[in-house]
Amino acid sequence: MSTLKPCCATGSLHTGEPKGRITKVHGLDCYVADAPSGTPVKGIIVIIPDAFGWTFPNNRVLSDDYAKKGFTVYLPEFMDGFVMPPDIMDSMKAFSATGLWGNLAKVGHFLYMVRNFFPFLYYCRAAASGPRVYGFLKALKKNEAKDLPIGTAGFCWGGQFVTALCHDEIKADDGKRLTVAGFVAHPSFLRYPADIEKIVLPYSCAASEIDPQMSADNAKQTEEVLKSKTAKTKDQGVEHEFVMYKGVHHGFAVRADEDAKHEAEAGKKAEEQAVNWFTRWFANPPPS
Repeated sequence: MSTLKPCCATGSLHTGEPKGRITKVHGLDCYVADAPSGTPVKGIIVIIPDAFGWTFPNNRVLSDDYAKKGFTVYLPEFMDGFVMPPDIMDSMKAFSATGLWGNLAKVGHFLYMVRNFFPFLYYCRAAASGPRVYGFLKALKKNEAKDLPIGTAGFCWGGQFVTALCHDEIKADDGKRLTVAGFVAHPSFLRYPADIEKIVLPYSCAASEIDPQMSADNAKQTEEVLKSKTAKTKDQGVEHEFVMYKGVHHGFAVRADEDAKHEAEAGKKAEEQAVNWFTRWFANPPPS
């Protein structure tokens, strides 16, 4: 299984102020973005975020953007407080510095990164965080989503859980599925091709071309497996999609540098990809 690579901490903060509300949902702190007043709710989207977690402004602004399209969006605290601090992105950028002082500063930045990466890797491993993720979804399905479809969107760290949910092996207490469709962007911690081959529910992947978490070979393998699956199950009402975003880095769907026009535009296209995917499968869920 892959380890967390430095690129997971690259990117930039986005402009925009989160408009949602903070509350407790099934025992977890949670950022909730509601659909516009008077708009029929298509369904519920649960975002399982990147390493920066539920407090990261970019993740909250993205939740708001999804909600504007007619969804109720939940962004829970799945990491038990062990998120990566946003200023670690500055430490990553410091590694491009040159000169004597720039090189000396890299030592301090490196130690700062290590101090944060290793606790995250331990406390946010799948075995520790999985029960929180799946327990939240089970409670949500029993209550708020009793009569609504749930879609799951996973970014970087969160992609592994969405992929597992699309294996359709983890069920609600009543035996029903916990998600009708999944969307992942630059997922991390996946086993190739095993985790992709086990997917049975509609699964959409937004991949970044420059991504040590999903190598070019892994990306090609993922695309081929998903295409093959779609060919076999399309007539049964289940499809998958894979979109490669050329020239962009890991994290682009959440942390694209807004001054880098191509990467920022790719981030918005990935957002559209997710919205279209959930809109489609909420209207026509895959057969049980």
